[in-house]
Amino acid sequence: MAHVAVMRTVYKSGGRAARGRIQYMTRDVERAQTPAERQLRYLRAGREDLVYTNTRNLPGWAGGDPCRYFQEAERSERAPGAQERYRGQAFEEWKILLPNMLGHAANMHLMRDLIDVIAGDLLPCTYAFHDPTSLSGTNQQPHLHLLLSARQTDEHARTPSQHFKRYNARHPAQGGARKDPAFRHKGAVKAWRVTISDVLNVHLERAGVPDRVHPGSLNERGIDRKPEPKLRPSESRAYRENKVVSATMAEVLDIRAQRQETRTTEQANAREYWAERKLVLGITDDMDLPTQLAAIGTARGLVQDHAPAQRVIEGSAGVEQDDRVLGDLAGEAYGQAQAEAQVLWRGVQDLADAWQLRHSGLERMEKARTAAQGIWRDTTDAERLRDVGREAAEDAWRDAVLLWAEDQGARALRDVGWETVQDAWEAGQDGRAAAVQRQRLLAQAQAWQSLEASLQALARQLDDLSEERGGRGHVRIRLWEREQGLGL
Repeated sequence: MAHVAVMRTVYKSGGRAARGRIQYMTRDVERAQTPAERQLRYLRAGREDLVYTNTRNLPGWAGGDPCRYFQEAERSERAPGAQERYRGQAFEEWKILLPNMLGHAANMHLMRDLIDVIAGDLLPCTYAFHDPTSLSGTNQQPHLHLLLSARQTDEHARTPSQHFKRYNARHPAQGGARKDPAFRHKGAVKAWRVTISDVLNVHLERAGVPDRVHPGSLNERGIDRKPEPKLRPSESRAYRENKVVSATMAEVLDIRAQRQETRTTEQANAREYWAERKLVLGITDDMDLPTQLAAIGTARGLVQDHAPAQRVIEGSAGVEQDDRVLGDLAGEAYGQAQAEAQVLWRGVQDLADAWQLRHSGLERMEKARTAAQGIWRDTTDAERLRDVGREAAEDAWRDAVLLWAEDQGARALRDVGWETVQDAWEAGQDGRAAAVQRQRLLAQAQAWQSLEASLQALARQLDDLSEERGGRGHVRIRLWEREQGLGL
């Protein structure tokens, strides 16, 4: 019979469990040359066989090594040397039971869809598909092991220690990787149990299997049966190999016998739940599998969005806080005030003269409740102011960008005008030099013509003078040009 079994273990910073858990999940203790050889070793030894293992979404600095990533999480998450309650969560390990009525191939598809819904493309994780035999040795018990970090891998390059620092919403590259809010809100564990049940039911229905699963506890469902206690590996091995029945094993066997008697009631309850859940999710039989899974993911996101806020904005832009933000403080103050009011009222009721003090007790309780509500309203007002401040900052940024663009345009026009003036001045200088040269050449030409005419006149006078004295009557005049003037 199919049922939901999700076992969650949280590992805090300062521990040393990462390597051992990864080696157990991936069966990497035996260093065989190939995965096939390692698989054969386990089969020959009669041990639990590993069907599949993989790692995804590690940041670049991890180099694809999950041990390096999760060991660094144990070293670098918040306050690794502090007391247990003050240490940060390094990672989580989930063990999810898979339906044994589905074969290896169907459970492989189911496993991949579970990893896609839980980790997606951002959360670093290592997972393994194990398929051991049951206590009786007649059936299989397929299950998924998932080692998961809530730190999202984004596009920013960080050092290993910086990756696990507090996230900086204003400058993401300067802070640590952001934690997925789906793992931090109140009721997150129950919400994930519902989501896992949705994925299981979709695969069971599409495989034509009549069984369905229900995420609620037996008590919530009105079923008079205890849940199975957890068995230690040594107890399971002792029973399987030597039929040794411990006290816990005896209780498990008794509960499994009771389950056969309540099987019909439990399955009818689970099928009724799934029919109602499909209406809530908007899933229909004519949808394909990706569309149905998208509807499940959307529903999980809505639960996250409706959860109490755990982030506030500081200043005009804002910085994400960790666990001590204003919203959490106000929520704690509100809850504490409510608790004190309830304790006060119970104390008043326990008094011998409770009837006379009833009105005063109610009044004090209402005052405490009013004070708590005032704190909550102040928090809400602070969140509204934060949103207004963010909008004002964005408007100021856009105005600054426009002013900068106008200033850049003015500078560009000024530069173009100055270049134009420079070109005009150079062109004027060239024109002036050409004009001076033309004037000089013209003056030289005029002086040449004037000198030549004077010399010709002198030659004629000399010719006349020579003829009068009986000469030959010819005077040769030769003109030439030198670099610095004229000569005869």
